[in-house]
Amino acid sequence: MEKGFSDIERFFLEAEEKRLKTLEERKERKVQKRENLIGQIKNLNEKLKGKDRKIKELYREIAVLQNQVSEFKKRENEIKEKEKELSRIDEYREKIRSLNEEISKLKGEISQKNREIEKLRSQEVPKSKVELFIEVALNSLGSFVAGGKNIKVLFSKRFRKDMVKEVSVRPFLFDSFISSLSRINSTSRLLKRDGKHDIYRIRVTSPYGEYRAVYLKLEKDTIKFVRFGQRDSIYGELETCGWKFE
Repeated sequence: MEKGFSDIERFFLEAEEKRLKTLEERKERKVQKRENLIGQIKNLNEKLKGKDRKIKELYREIAVLQNQVSEFKKRENEIKEKEKELSRIDEYREKIRSLNEEISKLKGEISQKNREIEKLRSQEVPKSKVELFIEVALNSLGSFVAGGKNIKVLFSKRFRKDMVKEVSVRPFLFDSFISSLSRINSTSRLLKRDGKHDIYRIRVTSPYGEYRAVYLKLEKDTIKFVRFGQRDSIYGELETCGWKFE
């Protein structure tokens, strides 16, 4: 009997021990499972952090690539414009060639005209003929009408000499002088006054440049031409001689 109770007691004790052991094992498994889950979560978090870094790097690379694409498009447009310009090079070259030909032609014409001008300027009429021509022409020009008045005109020896010197190499200069003399009211200007005379000049515009004819006003209706020469030199000569006339 006692043995039977002892067996029953041992059975229950073993069953309780087994139950407690099972509970402990379950608890340990739960703890282990929890720790495993925590470890897995940590691993996942680390992996996610790595993925996040990778994503950010990829976005940066994408931004760089997008900038490069924009640059390439810009350069592509520039290249297309250059290609358009290059396609017009032949047209430009033809225009340049045509313009150079025209320039050469014009330069040739200018050189020819300059040679003709220099030839005309350098042509000398024999002085004996010029002297005779000037003498006859000036002697015939004893008077002219200006401002409704008859003006008597005289010419000094120096004026005749100046005129012969200039006209011998510039044949049309005498015509320019006569033209200016006929318009004396508009071409004349007072230069200075001294104790004896008022000194005037008339402006002579010619194909050879600007000239001046200097004259003295002797009386109300009489003038005397005393010097003739180029505008740039005649006044200096007059200053040198003290504005003295023969």
